[in-house]
Amino acid sequence: MNEEIMQDVEEQLAGALAYDKAAKNVLSQKKVLAYIMKRTVPEFESVSLDDIANIYIEGTPEVSTIPVSKDKTNAVRHALERQDTLEIKGTQNEDNSITEGSIVFDILFRAKAPATNEVITLIINVEAQKRLKPKKKPSGTYPLLKRAVYYASRLISSQKGSEFTNSDYDKIKKIYTIWICMEAPHGKSAINRYQLKEQHLLHRYKEPCQNYDLMGIVFVYLGNSKVKDQMMNLLDLMFKSRKKASEKITVLHTDFGIDLTREREGDLETMCNLGEGIYEDGLMKGKQVGWEEGRKEGRAEGRKEGRTEGKLELALELLKDGMALDKVAKYSKLSLSIIEELAKKNKLI
Repeated sequence: MNEEIMQDVEEQLAGALAYDKAAKNVLSQKKVLAYIMKRTVPEFESVSLDDIANIYIEGTPEVSTIPVSKDKTNAVRHALERQDTLEIKGTQNEDNSITEGSIVFDILFRAKAPATNEVITLIINVEAQKRLKPKKKPSGTYPLLKRAVYYASRLISSQKGSEFTNSDYDKIKKIYTIWICMEAPHGKSAINRYQLKEQHLLHRYKEPCQNYDLMGIVFVYLGNSKVKDQMMNLLDLMFKSRKKASEKITVLHTDFGIDLTREREGDLETMCNLGEGIYEDGLMKGKQVGWEEGRKEGRAEGRKEGRTEGKLELALELLKDGMALDKVAKYSKLSLSIIEELAKKNKLI
């Protein structure tokens, strides 16, 4: 295998994984989560940010450790421990054999609803890839919303054996799955919420909403321009702003009352270093060979590297789904040696 190609693959993969990890670590700050909850979860609309962060968010929830797949979510739910921390972090104490090869929730935590004191389970997903319809196979794509519905359903069904046993369905806890997407429809910021609602088709019998209002799905789309929305401005600062890490840290403190730990400041620095993306990297390389020619070459190289990154993302998803290495190579149009290296780096073989 060409050593230069393998080096590019390793660098792209390492960069993507490092950005993903850093982003989730910064988002795991309770004060950051408080902004998201106050804006998107009705139960917390009238509660102060400080109370959400310091009183209502509870436990030591998980970051990228709880599997989504059937019969696996329950296996590590016991890892949700209760203790006061400034951030939501994973305990990393589950058996690797349980989660290997599985898709996992990004950030999973619990909070008590102020009005009822009922426990709500929430997951925050960061969809850093700039596609609202990620690839499933070369033949097509799947809508992220369908994936969100699946995640929400798993959080409901996985409660049997932990929140309730046998047929005691009255003890099912409400869940929210919140998706933060780097791409916005038509480039405009938007927030969409989906939930179960009652319709009266004959006469009017009203069931108590707590008996069916058990699932909420929220999509937060980050657009290309500023909006008058505090949460959106916070997410824009963290994910899209071209400010330096030191500038972002200052704005987080002065404008949002968020003080990052030294470790999380390091994560923000990582995000700033990697956040320019493959396309911008291509442009910079292009500038080295002249302005006009450089722009064309930079864009071409950016597109080429972007396509390679897309193939790697597809290959990794297929590997996680248990597809054979040779088939992954065929569908992703990458060499078998690259697929083997990718699987080894992610401990899938």
